[in-house]
Amino acid sequence: MYCCKVDRKEGEKVRRCLLDKGLLNREYKIKRVGDALYIPLIDTLEPTLEDELRSLFGNIEFLEVKDEEFQRRRGSKKEMSFREYLLNNFKEEIEKGWVSLSYDVIGSIVILQISEEVDKDTRKKIGENALKLIPSIKTVFRKKSSIEGDYRIRKLELLAGEYNTLTLYKENSYRLWVDVEKVYFSPRLGWERKRIMEMTSPKDVVVDMFCGVGPFSIACRNAKKVYAIDINPYAIELLKRNIELNKVKDKIVPILDDVRNVDVSGNRVIMNLPKYSYKFVDKALDIVEDGGIIHYYTIDKDFKGAEKIFESKCDYEVLGKRIVKSYAPREYVIVLDVKVNKRI
Repeated sequence: MYCCKVDRKEGEKVRRCLLDKGLLNREYKIKRVGDALYIPLIDTLEPTLEDELRSLFGNIEFLEVKDEEFQRRRGSKKEMSFREYLLNNFKEEIEKGWVSLSYDVIGSIVILQISEEVDKDTRKKIGENALKLIPSIKTVFRKKSSIEGDYRIRKLELLAGEYNTLTLYKENSYRLWVDVEKVYFSPRLGWERKRIMEMTSPKDVVVDMFCGVGPFSIACRNAKKVYAIDINPYAIELLKRNIELNKVKDKIVPILDDVRNVDVSGNRVIMNLPKYSYKFVDKALDIVEDGGIIHYYTIDKDFKGAEKIFESKCDYEVLGKRIVKSYAPREYVIVLDVKVNKRI
């Protein structure tokens, strides 16, 4: 079986992250040896996912060990996971890239990645098994298109369960209403939102330039004020519901508009629009106060290109940088925490 080795002090954070990503093997107990913890995994991880976890937690090792080195949890019995079902039945399709082992769980909805190359009956069969094998799921969709348009939405195909696109999602001690058909939302950014949440202070005025249903905005609820901006009216309506749900009406100001038309300022700016954020750097620099921080999310193969865009525009320093998640072969969603001393 497979496991990851981490420092005991980081153990709970790593365990929760693996659990959120569906990678934790809950059939076995975590093993402690000295100051190290060995956390059981359901399978080997893709190299990009290993890189993502290393960027999150630093000193983490991935190992193959004998099953008997781990103690089975009392009362547990071997049950097939959805990942194992795919590996056992669709090895060729996985190798061709037609079926992905990765999927998104958003509340009671799961979204799979299956190519059109796989016939409709087979797609339905996979969906029915996802409904059986993934806990607490009521609806199974397939990504039918890439993210498109100003509203950043994608087409979905129902594979199994009830047709319902609205769900309640929980993370980091807050809850969010999400409509997967009408708004952009990624559960894979939960740990990144937690990181920003922990950086935010009660003195901060935050500007969330592309807020969606408000996950970053609500994560920053400890701030003095948050301006949450989006061009998608469905996103803003759900944001308003989420503001009420999380009792942060006195902190968050929802704004329906193109951010380029909005006149606000703050000392912490969130640019979570990785594919197109480079087009909005000038606006972010107009918004951020001298000495403030821009959290700049973009897509690149390394950090050099991302940093270069600031070189001719401001006096800055990079306070932090990390890989957020994989995007494509040899490409990543990355983030730079840029302190803007002064705009040039």
